[in-house]
Amino acid sequence: MRKITTLALAALLGLALVSTTASADQAKGKRVYQKFMKDDCGKTGGAVSGKHTQKEWKKLTGDAFKAELEKICPKTKDFLNGAKFKKLENHLHDFMYEFGKGSGNIPAC
Repeated sequence: MRKITTLALAALLGLALVSTTASADQAKGKRVYQKFMKDDCGKTGGAVSGKHTQKEWKKLTGDAFKAELEKICPKTKDFLNGAKFKKLENHLHDFMYEFGKGSGNIPAC
């Protein structure tokens, strides 16, 4: 019985850690946009995220997401091809999704 309890607690702890690191944060995505993209892009976060609806942003993942950002903001190509983008991509994607056209949300950046 003790082994089963220990195994169950270990599994629960593991799931808690995985779910925490796998989640994206739109507030962090906003900071990423402001810090690494806004100046080079020359557009506000609302203008960029408003290029697509939430449904369209949800479909744009991986290389398609990066390509779309390059198309909207060509001067950010260095950041989009760098290691920081790979690390922060999920947060930036969540930001674009949260403030997509028709969502009713307006970012303050």
